[in-house]
Amino acid sequence: MKMENLTNPKGLHNLEQKNTKQRIEDLTKQKEFLQSVCRKAGAEIKELKDTIEKLEKIAALTREDVLDRLRDAENYGRAEDYTEVK
Repeated sequence: MKMENLTNPKGLHNLEQKNTKQRIEDLTKQKEFLQSVCRKAGAEIKELKDTIEKLEKIAALTREDVLDRLRDAENYGRAEDYTEVK
């Protein structure tokens, strides 16, 4: 057996190339999977932000309506009734 074969066997280079190619394929698949998951998460986040914005608008309208009604109720008996003759 030659010393050369022990330090650098003939198939070692091919095996390293196969391992490198397999690693690249695995990492590419992983990257594509993660991109897909991130896109889905981004779409869901956008939808949730839209929902929050709509709910905040509804809450603001409701709050304003309640305040207006409370003001109206508070002033209900205080205004002079212009329909009555004095």
